[in-house]
Amino acid sequence: MAMISCRGCRQPTLFFICLADFMHVLVTQVLNNKWKRFVALILIGTLTLCWLRTGSGGAGGGIRANGYYSSWRPSQSTKAPKSKYFVHAASDDIYMYSAIANDRQPLNSDLNVVITSLDASYDTLRCCILLDNRTLYTTSAHEYFNYHTMDVHFIARILEYFDPGVYRAHQHICSFPDTGHYASHVTLTSSMCSSDISDYVPILYPPKVQGGIALCAKIAHSGGLDPEKFIEWVEIQRIQGVDKILMFDLGNPEPLTRVFKYYQKIGVLDLQPYELPGLPKDRTLLEKDKHTKQFHHDETLPVLECRQRMGGYTYVLSHDVDEFIIPRQDVDLKTFLKEKMETYMDSAGFFFYAEFFIYNWGPTDTKEDLMVTRYRKATLPHWECTKYVYLPSRVLSSVTHDIYAHRPFTTYRISADEAVLHHYRQCPDDVWDTCFPKTLIDHVMTRFTRNHRLYERVKEVRIATGIKPQWVVSE
Repeated sequence: MAMISCRGCRQPTLFFICLADFMHVLVTQVLNNKWKRFVALILIGTLTLCWLRTGSGGAGGGIRANGYYSSWRPSQSTKAPKSKYFVHAASDDIYMYSAIANDRQPLNSDLNVVITSLDASYDTLRCCILLDNRTLYTTSAHEYFNYHTMDVHFIARILEYFDPGVYRAHQHICSFPDTGHYASHVTLTSSMCSSDISDYVPILYPPKVQGGIALCAKIAHSGGLDPEKFIEWVEIQRIQGVDKILMFDLGNPEPLTRVFKYYQKIGVLDLQPYELPGLPKDRTLLEKDKHTKQFHHDETLPVLECRQRMGGYTYVLSHDVDEFIIPRQDVDLKTFLKEKMETYMDSAGFFFYAEFFIYNWGPTDTKEDLMVTRYRKATLPHWECTKYVYLPSRVLSSVTHDIYAHRPFTTYRISADEAVLHHYRQCPDDVWDTCFPKTLIDHVMTRFTRNHRLYERVKEVRIATGIKPQWVVSE
């Protein structure tokens, strides 16, 4: 029988991994081929589930800082950076994008920083936190959130362990005593704390915006976003009361960059640079890579990041730049959400049915210059590709189509009679059997031109940015 060795089995996480390895070898040696994989999966799954329930797998499980202080002696950096916008950990295959002070503080009288990363390491990690630019505090890193491409997470963990190589969208939490010292930088390591400041991520402290609405718009890349449609989209969000839009820039053409700069200048757009570090080096977010595991992790990291960076806002919306959450009555989103919270006081967030407005069907009114009034033919409301609004203070994390609420809070579906997600796109061949489902004509978007000067607002931005309305031709 093969022997298993593990130098770190005294640590809870490694103990269960090592024990899982041992049981896998045991059953594959003893049992016949018909049953050994089945029994191995059951044993390993049970052990992994026990590990997840120990509290080491996430925040809120009674994390206490238990570390030590040491003097900070910075050294001169001589190495070339491996990426432009991520920080590569000195001793581990981890690309750290940000370190953000968690809004759920104090947690057990400690301060907390959530590090969002693309992570190919399975080592037990520690946090190295720089205090007042002269002291290091070293403590254990705990898992805050780990994105999985499967819904059954404990099975996903098993498959990931035996199939390494993917850079996972991953978050760790570093908890340390609130002793009045200013925490400026942090890094993750499985060995000694680095003395090179380039191995550390600056710690951000999000502002509190009481009653504010932030919108997480994910990634703009590869020239796929039309400047004209983006102007229209932003102006409708502003009319509805959105205070800040967070977007990630993975390389875009100059006309769109002009529009980005316009909205950055007036304070509406928070545009963060993005890249795809690690391997494979030639990967993209284009359709050709859509069905790879790495694609989903690359696309999900900004969604995880948004929960932390926008954590000071009361509400966070998460949807793409061809989608709008539209109340059926002529009220803005702040008014609508306030009314919903008065009814659902234990809510962590709300999900919305979607109407799809398909360009392939042609315009409803060819005389209209704006997308949202030109295209009024839509599917009946679908419970498909749903999107949401959540309260960061009540949510651990979120992914593209789901929310992970803190107990005792929960989520609710909003009736299609009260609000609907409008989604404008080409025919989704990979989702529907045909592009001829039951349809309706929805005129609700005309209120933005009739009551809120949408056309005048869009025209003003077109003139300021030199954008001409050419989107009709490209459809």
